[in-house]
Amino acid sequence: MVKSSMASRRPFPLAQARKWAPDADPTDLSTVFPILPGVKPQETLLSLAEEQMSEWMGKTVKSGEMQQQGRKSMPWGVFSTGQKDWETPHLLYAERAHGNKLWDVDGNEYLDVNFGDSPDMFGRTPDSPVHAAVADRLMKDGLSTMMCSKDAIAATRLLAGRFGLSHWMHALSASDANRFVLAIARHHTGRPNIAIANFTYHGTIDETLKFMPAPGEISRFHDLGIYHGAVDEGTKIFHWNDLESVEEILSDRTVACVMVEPVVSNFGWAWPQPGWHEGLKALCERYGTLLCYDETHTISKGPNGMVGHMGISCDFWTCGKSISGGIPGAVFGMTEEIATKVERDHTEVGFFAGAGFGFLGTALCGNTLSTLALRVTLEQVLNEQTFAKIDAAVSTIKAGMEEAVQRHKAPFRIETMGNRICYHFIPEPVTDPIAGLVQVGFGGLFELSHAYFWNHGVLIMPYFNMCLISPAHTDQNTTKLLEVWDGFVDLAME
Repeated sequence: MVKSSMASRRPFPLAQARKWAPDADPTDLSTVFPILPGVKPQETLLSLAEEQMSEWMGKTVKSGEMQQQGRKSMPWGVFSTGQKDWETPHLLYAERAHGNKLWDVDGNEYLDVNFGDSPDMFGRTPDSPVHAAVADRLMKDGLSTMMCSKDAIAATRLLAGRFGLSHWMHALSASDANRFVLAIARHHTGRPNIAIANFTYHGTIDETLKFMPAPGEISRFHDLGIYHGAVDEGTKIFHWNDLESVEEILSDRTVACVMVEPVVSNFGWAWPQPGWHEGLKALCERYGTLLCYDETHTISKGPNGMVGHMGISCDFWTCGKSISGGIPGAVFGMTEEIATKVERDHTEVGFFAGAGFGFLGTALCGNTLSTLALRVTLEQVLNEQTFAKIDAAVSTIKAGMEEAVQRHKAPFRIETMGNRICYHFIPEPVTDPIAGLVQVGFGGLFELSHAYFWNHGVLIMPYFNMCLISPAHTDQNTTKLLEVWDGFVDLAME
């Protein structure tokens, strides 16, 4: 870490975090366990978590053996770093996934409320119209033509009508969509820096994988030495929900783009305070900074995402993971003014602005199948009918989880955002990411809840206290989920 004017000098918002974790330090996870009435001691929770994990690992012996085989040809014995993020004694191998169920290679069946960290959350075969359309097209058409398709015209018109920006481009991941937006913003403004809120995540991008450990300091999250450039180069960091902090960062007019989520989603959720988004937009306009909303997580709110739900306007909008129904794909939208300059300036540069030289795409961007999947997702899946079914299930689940919380007198909280259900280990809503870290319950509650869910056949997301509800969800699935939740709450309380 280094002291730097690239990080806001405004004080950290620690009051809510330290109300529940008196020694909370966001750089030290051992300090953020919440002290809650009626909950078993931390040491007991960790011991129970170890018991549940050990029992589950005993049911997944074949996965452990396959991981060891995999180590001969793959780091960690798996094919991507995302597949190692379970942080379990050995990693899991899947046999197949169907609807909202998943079977591992040991034959264990799970109610899947993870969906690969959300890409498949709007449905899988056999009921997914996206997967059906892609499977049909795959037998009739090529994947890559280096030409556009009529599906792209239809999809981008749908995006423009849905999210309020006129021009759109395609990428294969949310990380790349965000990377391309930051490049366009620097080009459009002629400014070198971007700005993000502290303790947020926008993908595997050098500029966004930084945080502010203390006022006026900037750091990477680790010292692996994988990044290019100095840590305080290219990125400025402000506090979420603190407009004075934003103005401090923007006032020197070196920031090309502010990239944020409508609701911070790294550790549970940190909600915007009244006037936050309006004030952020006004400050960006005052200092000539472009504003991008990353909705890769918050698209779960509904057909228009959280940005549409809140009535937010912006210069860029990005989304990946689920936007193409689980088929690899992402999109980034921009205003007509920005698109016009991008096209004009690239054309003027000529040959060396083509393809990767222009830093706005790769050979597989806009491919036939991803584009079709995007179109079908927008037309047939990401719509009011789908969310009406999902919302009904989510309401029932939330009520059942809250009933268990009340019956066991647990100081926990249940929140929803469209098809996402989060359980939190403090009883009040959170408006800053540091309190958001505390509400996760690292140091006992987090570990026990996940091990218990997995051991009892519910595949919850490994790094969040969150369940994703798909259109395939049934009343029987609700009963299963609520039984497991009740069992965990009972086990966690004295």
